[in-house]
Formats: sequence, structure tokens, C-alpha cells
Amino acid sequence: MATVTLRGLRKSFGDTEVIKGIDLEIEDGKFCVLVGPSGCGKSTLLRMIAGLEDIDGGALSIGGEVMNDIAPAERGVSMVFQSYALYPHMTVYQNMSFGLKLAKESDETVEERVRNAAEILQITDLLDRKPKALSGGQRQRVAIGRAIVRDPKVFLFDEPLSNLDAKLRVQMRLEISRLHRRLGTTMIHVTHDQVEAMTLADQIVVLNQGVVAQAGTPRDLYDRPANTFVAGFIGSPAMNLLDARVEGGSVVLEGTDARIEGVDAANRADGPVTLGFRPEHAELRDDGAGLPFEVEVMEDLGDTCVLHGVLAEGPQATLRIPAETALPARGDRLSVMPGDGRCHLFDRDSGQRI
Repeated sequence: MATVTLRGLRKSFGDTEVIKGIDLEIEDGKFCVLVGPSGCGKSTLLRMIAGLEDIDGGALSIGGEVMNDIAPAERGVSMVFQSYALYPHMTVYQNMSFGLKLAKESDETVEERVRNAAEILQITDLLDRKPKALSGGQRQRVAIGRAIVRDPKVFLFDEPLSNLDAKLRVQMRLEISRLHRRLGTTMIHVTHDQVEAMTLADQIVVLNQGVVAQAGTPRDLYDRPANTFVAGFIGSPAMNLLDARVEGGSVVLEGTDARIEGVDAANRADGPVTLGFRPEHAELRDDGAGLPFEVEVMEDLGDTCVLHGVLAEGPQATLRIPAETALPARGDRLSVMPGDGRCHLFDRDSGQRI
């Protein structure tokens, strides 16, 4: 049992409170991704779970046991660092076995665990090499292998893919996902890359300024963001967030007379709101009954096309259309209806979903 439970967790550096009372439960065997912008506290939170940062308030439990005052080596966790942290003078085998030898495991146990981990990660033929003779992806596999041999209750990954090029990052995402399915161990992964979060996680925790903005499955966060911060952070391109107002049960773009179809505002009081819709949820209209959209920049991605421009002669907006559609050029005017029946409304002041 390796459920990780955080209750009111707090951390300050001097007068600056970085982690501001986080409550969170990560179930046994789940893959949890902590995501958020730089400075939101995600790496600090991971280091607190690992025992590398002291806990100033609240309680951390792993498998039902409170870990606040337990030494890092006794928590049953293994951490994979962004920098790989391999010993340059040691071979791959020596790097992977070092922790086991410090723990005074038998030679037979060391040999068995290192060989098993190397087979899982397909690095058996690299065991006699030193890190300088390895590529970035190979070094990352060695760092993961060093964590596997300890047979931890929880794996902790601190932005392990950020030093890799784009193609290798995609490959390593698949490798980590396969590893999780094979081992079935609780994994907590930190990243600033929301695409990485969406593709890896069973559970995503979006952090913002030391608090949890929202936690849930990738689909929950994508389809029903709890606030404008999550709405703008999850998804690529980001959700369009436009100033609007409710008038007599309809939603109207601020500064225009453009009314948005398919938004249930019948029971909403008149007043300002933030209207959200994803770029792929804008419907192109052949009948001219939609809103005018003037194309300023077009990005042809092969399978889709991303259009940046001005909606209803007012706010900036982004659309994503299938590549099969006749591709427009800069300056073209399209007829679109935002939301395609999937608009979101947020309180203008608090940013919370309404």
C-alpha cells in the first residue's frame, strides 16, 4: 500500500510562503503529474515528499505512515532528477548498484536487481559504459534504472524529460508510461509541460502560486476547468478566454453586439462574465450566420491548421480547423460560431467556473 496523502502541507523560505496548505491524496498505483508554471511550487512539493525539504506545517503520509520526521532513505521512495545525477567515474552497472551496496545488499541481490532493471529498460548492453559514452536518452534510462533497483513504494520524477530534444521526449514519455503499467507502482511526476501531463497522468494536479488550482483526470481538467487559470493552462493552443456579458439570458461579446449561440445563460443574472471556448470547438458556418473572424496568422501543422485573428472586430481569438478544410490566407474573413455548443462561463472577478 503506497497511497500518498498530504494534509495542510506548508513550506516557507524566509518570509516567502511557497506551499500554502495543500491537501491532496494520490491513490496507490496511480500516476500523478504535478504541473504548473515556473515558481508555482511543484518541485518544492516533490522534494518535501522525498524528504529533501523540511515540512513547516501539515502532515505527509506514505502508505498510512506519517513521514514528516522520517529520513529520506527510510521513506521508501526513489527520485529521478532532471540532471540525471550520475557518477561520471562509474560504469552504468556501478551507478545502478551503488545504492544497493550502501544498503549492504548481497552480491546476488545486487546482480539480480540490476540485471532485471536493465532488461526492463533495454540497457543491458550499456552496463559497462560510463555516462560520458551515453546519449541523453540512455542516461535518463540509467537514472530510472537506478531508481527501479531500490524497489520503492513511490517513484518521484522531477522534470526528467526537460533536457531531451522533442522527438526523444515523446519516446521517453512512452517508455515511462509502459514502465508504470509494468510495475504498477505509485508515481509522482513534475513537469511544466501540459502536453506531457495530459499524456502520462491518471491524475493531474495543477498548482498555481503554492495552492492546488484543480486536481482530477486529464479529461476532467480539459472538459470542465474549475477556473480561468486551469482553462488557460491546460490545452494547446490554450482556451480562448474573452470578456463577455450576460444580457437577458444571452451571452454577448464585450464591446460588440455579437451574441454567442449554444450557451445556457437563461438563469444567469445580467452582468460581466468571462467566456471560454477551445480553438477546436469553433464551428465554421457556410451560411454566413456566424460571427466574422479575420485571419491574421495561419499555422499549417499538417493534420490541422491553427488560425490567429480577430473575432467580431473585437477580441483576439485562436481557432483550430481540420486540414481537409480549404485553408484560408492572411486577411481572409471567415464566418464562425465560438464554442460549437461547448462554451464555458467563468466569474469575471474570481475566475471561478459558474
